Amino acid sequence: MNNIEINTNLYNENIYENLIQVSKEIILPLYGKLKKDQISSKSRIDDFVTVADRNTEEFLKPKLLNLIKGSNFIGEESYSEIEYSDNLVSDYTWTCDPIDGTYNYVNNLDKFCIMISLCKSKIPIASWVYFPIFNTFCYSCLNSSVIFSNNKSKVKVFRKKNELQFEVIKGVNFIEDNLFKDFYPEKDKNGFTVAKNIRCAGFQIVALVCGKIDYLHHKYITPWDHSPVFNLAKSSGCNIYLKPKKIFFNYNYSGQLLCTSSNLIYNQLEKI
Repeated sequence: MNNIEINTNLYNENIYENLIQVSKEIILPLYGKLKKDQISSKSRIDDFVTVADRNTEEFLKPKLLNLIKGSNFIGEESYSEIEYSDNLVSDYTWTCDPIDGTYNYVNNLDKFCIMISLCKSKIPIASWVYFPIFNTFCYSCLNSSVIFSNNKSKVKVFRKKNELQFEVIKGVNFIEDNLFKDFYPEKDKNGFTVAKNIRCAGFQIVALVCGKIDYLHHKYITPWDHSPVFNLAKSSGCNIYLKPKKIFFNYNYSGQLLCTSSNLIYNQLEKI
């Protein structure tokens, strides 16, 4: 297994179809219709988990493991069942956040998504994110760009010499009218554009990828959130910095993560 080279592009269509299916069968039927006994809290009273989170993870786990025989799986709702940093048997590990932004999902807000990444030797090499309400799928493409697609359009997003580029592959550039129609970023005290109180790491990272915010800073790192965040930032040409130790990111990194849309913004933040 350690010597197998994986072409992640072969999984895009399969994963997309599974994310569409689980959204139609599990996530969307419960959206706005959850009963009290279908919602519980984790470490904080507003850190929710629902029957939709658990059922979505149970649906996706065998689908992903079947794509790479013998691979590992780390899901947000089942990770405590194993010591994920020590007891994994393969070089390849799937991470899964079945509903990133569960607070929004519970409160009938639209900014939530499913996030999946594939890691090799604990380092993220590919990521897939799907926003059910917006019917928008995005994925990393060979560490050179991020692709956004829906039923009619496909758009490639990347940076060339630190300049943000949108390349329409099919249809029209639908991203702003779709994902960001009701998104209102704010200015922090230093004048940088940020996404405050969004409660969805997946939405934050696509906002950064698409140039809607200047940076995101997360103090608490989890495999299911930050493996895809790291990979999508890297693939789109954003800058990723780790604190306090400047080591390369892996899914059990325990420091802080800072992603910026350019080196210039990072240099300004560092001075502040």
